[in-house]
This record gives sequence, C-alpha cells and structure tokens, in this order.
Amino acid sequence: MSAGDTIYILGAGAVGFPLAAYLAGAGRPVVAVRTSRADVAPGTATITLDHGGELLRAAVETVSLSRLSRLDGTVVVTAKAQANAAIAHELEERRFTGPVVIMQNGLSVEQPFLATGFSPIYRCVLYITSQATGPGGFVFRPVTASPIGVVHGDGSALDQVVEVLTTERFPFRAEVNIQREVWKKAIINAVFNSICPLLDVDNGVFVRDEAVAALAREIVNECLALTERLGLALDEDELIEQILRISRGSEGQLISTLQDIRSGRQTEIEFLNLEIARIGAALEPRLQLPRTELLGKMIVARSRLSSRRER
Repeated sequence: MSAGDTIYILGAGAVGFPLAAYLAGAGRPVVAVRTSRADVAPGTATITLDHGGELLRAAVETVSLSRLSRLDGTVVVTAKAQANAAIAHELEERRFTGPVVIMQNGLSVEQPFLATGFSPIYRCVLYITSQATGPGGFVFRPVTASPIGVVHGDGSALDQVVEVLTTERFPFRAEVNIQREVWKKAIINAVFNSICPLLDVDNGVFVRDEAVAALAREIVNECLALTERLGLALDEDELIEQILRISRGSEGQLISTLQDIRSGRQTEIEFLNLEIARIGAALEPRLQLPRTELLGKMIVARSRLSSRRER
C-alpha cells in the first residue's frame, strides 16, 4: 500500500463518507463505493462534515460496487457487517489481491474475508461518533485515534497502512495486540448499542444518570467474566472510563443502532451482544451472560417491530 494507491471505501455511510471526505481533502485518491445500491453510476458527491462546529466540504468520487469491474489498490470495508459475506464474494469475483482493512464494530466480522483467503487483512477498532444530518451531511467526532492491527497475513506494511489512512481530523494508530482492542470495543458497544436504543436516548446518558451508568457496569463485569476465561487481560476501570469519555464527548448524538432502528434498518447487534453470548455458550463448561444476551434479544425485537411500523 502506498500513498498513490486508490483507496476503495466499501460502504458509503456514517463512517465511509466522512473517511472518504477527509482523505479526498488530503489529496489522496479515494472512491466511496455503494454496496447496498447497484444504480450509482460513476460520479461525485459533495460531503459536508460538522467537525466541532467547523464545517468542512469535500467532493468525493462515488460508484456502485456492481459497476466496478476491477479494484486495484486498498479496500476499506465500512458497510454493515451483515454484508461482509456478499462483499467478500464480490471481491473474489473481481480477483482482488490487495490489502483489506475492516472498519466495523463487533466480533467475528472478519470471518468471510478469512474464509475467502484474502491477505493481508487488517482490523480497525473505531473510536468515533458520526451521525447523518441529511443527504451528504454528517456530524463527526473522533474520540481518540482508532487502532489498526493485523488479523491475517504479513504485518510489515501496518505502519504504512496507518499513515496512508490517517488525516488530521480522522487519525489512526498501529496496534500490535488488536484482538484485545477488538474485545474492549465490543464490550463498550454492547453497552451503548443496547442500553441507549432501549432507553431511546443519546450517548450522553451514562454521564447524566447514575442508575444507567450502574447498568453499564453490570454489563461490563458480565463480559469480563468471559474475557478472563479467554485469557484476555481487560480491566473494568479502563472500560468504564472509556464509556464515560465517549459519553461525555458525544452528548446529543445517537448511537448507530438507535439510528438504524429509527430508520427501519437492520442492526449489528448479532455481532455484539449476541455474538458475545454465543462465544460464552460455546465454552466448556459454558458461560452464560444473561444480561448481555437479554439486551441483545430486546434490540432484535425492537428492530423487528420498528421495521413493521416503517412498512
């Protein structure tokens, strides 16, 4: 991967479009690829970002994945994780051989790309908040630099990948122990992406309400019983501090799962609470995570009921 390679961002939404806009603004060749629509001809979209009250605009090349016969460069996957199997198949059909950077929340999201044999594969754990404000408009905040690490293949180009993707307003950092970061963020997301949508509140609730913060601690501790069994050294205080930091920095913003429910879209809860519970249940002896699993099932139910109302 070099600064001159085209960066194809697969998934033009609340993560993909801001990333593409910052990269385009930095003069890097980037294309925002629509994976959920087949009718987007090659063109340009104007993206407007509200970054701490400062408005930034950038012209971003866009196209549907179905209209790209070949991809030469680097693929960054920011689509919903449910689409990964289909995306991996599409890349295989196009004989893609470059690096794949997966920028998604959750556990096991890289499995379709591993099964297809891509290499190298990187995982990025996102520490941002982003919310659409209208067509081409987003409120975007980085919480801290998002770590990127290797999950398969040669890691010699990791620093280069980080350098090419990093801009001043959307920073990344190299991480050797990316699995620890993946699990840490998955637990944090299991808190935000279940509690906030079920209470129908913004991300700032954990710094405003002690009872809700106490519920977050219950979920964290339940998940830590699992990570201890898996040999991952995660710390309760570190996780709670991160939850509160994110909550303070994103008051008024809605977590992606709540945005999905309100829009009638499928959520990613199966890769968060439900996957955490599944991994616990697969251990011998099995480890049950009743609170984490119940909140996940309630999100599934709320999403289903919301979709029915949308129809």
